[in-house]
Amino acid sequence: MEKRKAGEQTVVVKADGKEARVVVRNGVVLLPKGFKPVGRRARQRAKTVASPAAVNLAGLKDAPDYGPRAVTSRLVNALGNNAVAALLGVNKDRPGRWVSGKDSPNEENRAQLADLDALVGHLHSAFTPAQARLWLEGQDPHLGARPIDVYRLEGAAPVLEAIRAFEQGAFA
Repeated sequence: MEKRKAGEQTVVVKADGKEARVVVRNGVVLLPKGFKPVGRRARQRAKTVASPAAVNLAGLKDAPDYGPRAVTSRLVNALGNNAVAALLGVNKDRPGRWVSGKDSPNEENRAQLADLDALVGHLHSAFTPAQARLWLEGQDPHLGARPIDVYRLEGAAPVLEAIRAFEQGAFA
C-alpha cells in the first residue's frame, strides 16, 4: 500500500500518446520525466484542474426557472402544447397539467424535459424560429437524417452536436 501525504492524490495524465500516473500535492501537479508543461498557461491549467476546492457551490440553490413546471411552461410557449407532448411521447393533456401544477412529470419525463429544453435553447441561439423549423425538418448532412427524427430516436445529444457543427460551418 502506497503512503500518501496530506493533500495528495494520484491522477492519470495523457499527452502526446503517453499516459502516466502523476501525483497532485496541494494543488500542484508533480510531472514525471518526459511531461513538460508549455508555458505559464499549462501550469495554471494543471493547477486549476487539480484543485476542485476552487469552485464554491455554496450559492447553488433551487432555481425556480429550471423546475419541471417552469421548463414545461417555457417549452409550451416556444413549441406549443401538442408539439411538446408529441416530442416527449406523452398524452396531449400532460404538458398542460404539468404547467398548471395539477400533475408532476415522472423522473423519465423530467429528464426528457431537460433534454428538450437544452435543444430548444441551442436552436434559439443558432437560428431564427423560422430557420429552426426548416433545419429540424430538413435533411442534415452531419446527421444523415432529419434532426427531428434523430431527436425522437436518440435524444438531444447528436442533434446538439449537429447544431454546433452547423454553427462552426462544418459540413459532412
